[in-house]
Amino acid sequence: MDEGLHERFLMKMKVVACLAFLLNTVLFSTYYAVAKEVLGRIDPIVFTFFEMMALVPLALCIIVLSWPSVTRQVIKRGIVLGSCLCLALFTIAIALKYTSATSTAFFPALNGFLAAFIAWLFLQQPITKATWFAGLLSLVGAALLMMNSTVGGARGSLIAFLGGLFFTGYVFMSEREQKDQAEEWPLFGIELLTMAAWASLVVLLFGDWQSFHPALPKDVWVILYVAGACTFLPVLITVLMQKHISAVTISFIYILEPVLGAVVANIYLHEALPLDGYIGGGLIVVGALIHTWSAAERSSAERTMQQWRSPGEPLRVSLLATVAYPLLFLSAGAFILYGLGGFPPHAWSELSRFWPMLPTYMQQGQDMSVFFLVAPAASWLIAWASLAIIALLTVYRVFRVLLFTPGVGQERNSQVTLSRQ
Repeated sequence: MDEGLHERFLMKMKVVACLAFLLNTVLFSTYYAVAKEVLGRIDPIVFTFFEMMALVPLALCIIVLSWPSVTRQVIKRGIVLGSCLCLALFTIAIALKYTSATSTAFFPALNGFLAAFIAWLFLQQPITKATWFAGLLSLVGAALLMMNSTVGGARGSLIAFLGGLFFTGYVFMSEREQKDQAEEWPLFGIELLTMAAWASLVVLLFGDWQSFHPALPKDVWVILYVAGACTFLPVLITVLMQKHISAVTISFIYILEPVLGAVVANIYLHEALPLDGYIGGGLIVVGALIHTWSAAERSSAERTMQQWRSPGEPLRVSLLATVAYPLLFLSAGAFILYGLGGFPPHAWSELSRFWPMLPTYMQQGQDMSVFFLVAPAASWLIAWASLAIIALLTVYRVFRVLLFTPGVGQERNSQVTLSRQ
């Protein structure tokens, strides 16, 4: 009787989680249309900086109220998740500068197929035929949508695709970091605070304040709406509900975002699609429904046993799962830093050129001029140093897995053999 009640409770929570992430999709879909006009007056990086900073008071209040539950593990997980989500949000904001709101919203349609592929290739999770079929439908639908939209050149396409890729990575990392029932509220607060810290660094590196021409008070309300409805609530839902459904299911729910985004863009910005575009949107909806229905057929208990009771699973996923994410962010970080600033960055050249004159500027009271020379150079140094640390950690993890995994595997196999005897 207790097991039956527990199963029904898990199923209800699964339905609630699906509805909550559907609400996330609706909120995300409004971001593109609402922010598009403002991004014509404010640099995307500066806009995202204000969006993140608007949540700092809430983050500090949450951390203070949940301080007894803050541990080193929670801090580490919050920093990892906040960094990943901050990268995704900045990428999407930059993509809106080069593409239309409708085009930028189309790329998350690939998330479902990409999530299924990542789960199968990197995590060795079995994927049902229904999931593969739903992923192919979403891929075809996304292709139809993209062919009937103005993507804005190779740069806009690549940036928008990276934004969807980073969001998919965030969903999987959130599932991994919360698998052992971590404290939700301190994790949520640290995640928001980490995003604000990274935003402060990024705006020093790449922020274009010369293109800052806000229309007050309209742009203030847009920033507050994006911060609250498109960042605060979705992150809160992810932290509280992620543990009830799989990352693949969440990614398939999120592929409804381009359809809803196209609807909002049509209402708010009067962007229209041809017939092929609406057919593509219909295929995306069908793909999401197929996967959600097939996932609902499998009980939560069966899925848990399938993922965690296989003795050989840690040996199969150890190398790829440990190295894939660091390599992904290392490559993306190197591409972004080199593409935007080159190496060595221009800020370093400027600082070296004016270095002998800095004491003179200080004596003349031009402290702000000195600050704007030193701060960007120091920020670039932190950025490249962080990238170098990630590279060293990736190499360390590769060698650790290659050198020490066989011993761990033999010990685990011996334990399994003894338990069977």
